[in-house]
Amino acid sequence: MPHIQVDHSPDFDPSPLLPLLTTELSAIESVDPAAVKAYCRPAAAFSPGTGAPKGFIHLSVCVLAGRPGSVLAQMADRLDSVARTYLAGRVPYPMSLTLEIREMDPQTYRKGAVH
Repeated sequence: MPHIQVDHSPDFDPSPLLPLLTTELSAIESVDPAAVKAYCRPAAAFSPGTGAPKGFIHLSVCVLAGRPGSVLAQMADRLDSVARTYLAGRVPYPMSLTLEIREMDPQTYRKGAVH
């Protein structure tokens, strides 16, 4: 934890963005770099509404609850800036880019390695 989940329309691969997001999140106060995981999840299908961009990229950043709102806002702002800067000029057509920080309950979250 934290997890950076990058959901996206099936015809665009944003995976080169992952190390940039991982590095930026790791530099934020209270984030353990060894705990950060980032991965892409292409949508099996995508149907935009009338007038909406043809594609999408949505970043869900899941962190354990307990950080001040100012730190969560900093996470959102910094990761959004990294994503927008990287994606500008690299997308094949206009795409919707959204990001949200999700807090997970530390009482119900479990973490451990399997061997």
